Amino acid sequence: MQRSAQAGAVSKSADEPAAASDPNRQRRRERLLQLGTLVLLLAVWEFAARDANKLLVAVPSDIAVATWELLLNGELFSATIDSMSTFVLGFIIASVIGIVIGFAMGTNRTVEVILDPYINALYAMPLVALIPILMLWVGIGFLAKITIIILFAVFPVIINTVTGVKNVDRHYLDIGKAFMASRLMVYRKIIAPYALPYVASGLRIALGRGIIAMIVAEFLTSISGLGGLIINYTNAFETAKAFAPVLVVALLANALTILVQKVEERFGRWRRR
Repeated sequence: MQRSAQAGAVSKSADEPAAASDPNRQRRRERLLQLGTLVLLLAVWEFAARDANKLLVAVPSDIAVATWELLLNGELFSATIDSMSTFVLGFIIASVIGIVIGFAMGTNRTVEVILDPYINALYAMPLVALIPILMLWVGIGFLAKITIIILFAVFPVIINTVTGVKNVDRHYLDIGKAFMASRLMVYRKIIAPYALPYVASGLRIALGRGIIAMIVAEFLTSISGLGGLIINYTNAFETAKAFAPVLVVALLANALTILVQKVEERFGRWRRR
């Protein structure tokens, strides 16, 4: 009997490392699949567009050379700093506003009734149509870009925050009442932790919309930053150099999305236990 129990314990301990290694193996397989797909796409692009008009189509090798040249002369770096400083400030403001309004709508029925039609209408409408009006109100400089980024990014944060707050398990709220928790403590210890994964999901959506808003704002307002590089080099028919800031935007968007996903996984882990 004792030997059987010991054998079972040994078998269980032997299985645990194998089970623990399975997610790592799966993750490596997924990374290899993504890398292989990227290499295949670049190879197809390189050979399919090799004989195309260089003024209209750039191949990956030319884009890599152009990107390196723009990095060496500092133009790409300064444009990235210009764009990201605007984006980060606008995204932070949009996140704070969205979380505050979302919590207010999720916990107060009157606030929700008042704001909900406008939030839904603005989220659904093509916000690009409002940019000319915003340019009349706030000009075409730094403030205009910040305002456009906030306008694009704030609504997903609001909507997801409201969803998270309103979906708090009533069981936890009843426990808080049973222990005579104050309203502030209920917010801090129950509602906020439960809503955080929803907020992180809203931030991930807002991230993509904010980057789009950043490029659109640079196209239509000050013609600066990465968007300005795209416009200037496209107008000069230097297609390879025009693709360089596009590549930077894609890399930044992926890096920031992965960062927000890590935050989402970190705060959502306790709900899956």
